[in-house]
Order: sequence, then C-alpha cells, then structure tokens
Amino acid sequence: MDTTAFIAGNLLEAKFAEPQLLNSLADGVYITDTNRKILFWNRAAERITGWRAEEVVGRSCHDNLLCHVDKDDNCLCGHDTCPLHRSIVTNQPSAEPLLLFAKCKSQRRMPVEVSVAPLANAAGENIGGIEVFRDLRHDLHDLLRAKSIQEQSLASHLPSDRRVDVQILYQPRSIVGGDFYRVEQLNTHRYVFLIADAIGHGIAAALYTMQLRMLWDDHRDKLSTPAYFMRTLNRRLHALVHDAGFFCTATFVTYDATCGHLRCIRAGHASPIILRGDLKPEIIGQSQSALGMWPDVPYTEFQAQLAPGDTLLMFTDGATEIFDMEDNQLDQDGLIRLAHEQMLLTETHDLDLPTLAEKLLDYSNQIHLADDLTLLKLRRLQ
Repeated sequence: MDTTAFIAGNLLEAKFAEPQLLNSLADGVYITDTNRKILFWNRAAERITGWRAEEVVGRSCHDNLLCHVDKDDNCLCGHDTCPLHRSIVTNQPSAEPLLLFAKCKSQRRMPVEVSVAPLANAAGENIGGIEVFRDLRHDLHDLLRAKSIQEQSLASHLPSDRRVDVQILYQPRSIVGGDFYRVEQLNTHRYVFLIADAIGHGIAAALYTMQLRMLWDDHRDKLSTPAYFMRTLNRRLHALVHDAGFFCTATFVTYDATCGHLRCIRAGHASPIILRGDLKPEIIGQSQSALGMWPDVPYTEFQAQLAPGDTLLMFTDGATEIFDMEDNQLDQDGLIRLAHEQMLLTETHDLDLPTLAEKLLDYSNQIHLADDLTLLKLRRLQ
C-alpha cells in the first residue's frame, strides 16, 4: 500500500517521465488509462507473470491476461468487481493489500498481494490507475496450512435432531480469520453455542482463535453454567494475552430443546436476534465487558424463550459494519431488514444463511466484505 501511494503520488502525468524508477522495483507494476488499457508494464511484472511488455501494452488488463480471481474463485474482471476499476471510478486507493490469484502466461494461477490507486494529472483530472502486485507463492503454502489448522479447530458436529435446525456460515476475509464459533451437544436435550470475534483479522487474529479453542477444551466441564464458564474464559484470556493488547467480543448461549429455553451471556458483543414466527425481531439481554479486558468480570445471564418456528440468529460484526456506496452503515436494523426480506420469500419463513450473506455483499457494493463474517442460526422446529 505504501509503495502504491508513493508511486501514485509521483506519477501525475500520462507520460510517466521516470520509467526507470518503476523498472527498478521488485514488485510488479502496471498502469492503465480510465478504460483499463495498459500503458506501462514494468520488468518485475514481466518476470512474475511471464507476459512481456510488448505483449500487453495497448491491451486491456481484462483481455484474457491476468484474469484475477479471489480466494473463493470469484472472477474479478467485471466493472463492479475489478479492484483497479473501482479505485479509478471511486477515486480511492485500496485501504490495504488484497490477496488475489492472477493467471500467468503459462496459464497457471499465482497468488499475488495487490494494491491499487487512481492516478491524476497536474490539474487533478483522473487519467487512470496503477496496480502494484507481489508474488506470494512462497507465503501461500504456510497460509494454506494455517487455514487447514484453523478449519479443524472450528469444525463442529451439528446436531441431528428433529427438534432443531442449526446452520453455520463462516467467511474469513482472508485465508484465515479472527472469528471463532463452537457448537456442542451437552446431553440429549441441551446444546451450547459460542460465537466470538477477536480484535483485528488475518494471521494474528487467527492465532488468538486457537487460544479460544484451547480454553474451550480445557473448561468444557463448565459449559452447563454460562456465567461461570464465561468468567473463567475471561480470566484465562486476560492472563494469557492481555499484555499483547488482545481481547475479543463473544456471545455464549445454552439451549434446551425440550422447551426452547435460552440462557445467554454477551461479552461486548452485539445481541443475538430472535426472529419470531411472525417475523417480529427481539434482542436478548445487555452487553457486558469483552473477554480479556479485565481480570474479574461478574457476567450475568439473560434468558429468553423460542417457540416452534422461531429462529435465533447469532453473528459477528462483519454482518453489520458494512457500508454502501453512500457510506451508510447497514447496522443491526439493516441486518434484520435483509433477513426479513429473505425469509418472506419462503413459505415456511426459514432463514437461509448463504442467501443472507449474498444480500450483505450486495449491500456493500464491494468486491468482498471488509471483515470476517460468521452467521449462526438456531431454529426451533418443534
């Protein structure tokens, strides 16, 4: 990002008077006009992709060249999805590097870290954009191993119970993320659910989720007493990582499938939403201190009841801290509205999490959500 900002700040004319500066960089750099026609392609871009400058200059970057896709294999060459195009039309640089996969001349996919920025001339007129990309092949192997380890730590056995329907959707912003969840059946009738959001995202936050999994396993014997479990979790987290400035928000819920009774503790986390059979929303309890901030917090339980047909939705702030093109935040009311719209499309008023995630992305009008996203649904069937 800093490299991109530096280059963009010094390239104010379309002639790019100092190409030797760009050719000396180890990172790939290319510059386009406002229609994404390539005007400059540096030597590192040739080395990384195999495409020579004379083969690409004058062509559009989306003309079967790099063919960027994201980590989920979504094509990023359209007007609404291309990071470089969006930077040009919004006149905003990327806030931080993006992990993408580019197609080399050999047709193989290569992981690259991409930063983009618009370019203006001396009169302040938008004349194009610049993309800086870095080869991440040597880093990706370790990232994918970290992803596999984190997925194993998150793996939960969802209940096969005719009385309940449990669904989880987890979308880390990058290869790994800072969201954490657990679903566990304590006995024939009782279930526990935890959803947590570690501060930050990426590798550091992902490492903290491993601490949460360790503490969950160490104190499984306390799961039936929510306040005691959360007090213990908080003390252990504070002792382990408080000096590093770590904390996380969390919501812990126990559920009795015989009667629909809920017990809930919120530690600095947004309230779960109960969507009644008539679609009227309710929130649960009051937020208390986030986990790890203070050593002794007397967490208090709040109770609620699910009737047959009611749905409990738990989520991290990746579902609400979303901004549209006019910089309007979705917030919790907006999430409820999108959930209602989706539920009204089904005869049973059921909530489908993948469909809800698509609506969240549509609202953001971005390539991907700015934060990790976790959604957890508990629906009482009988």
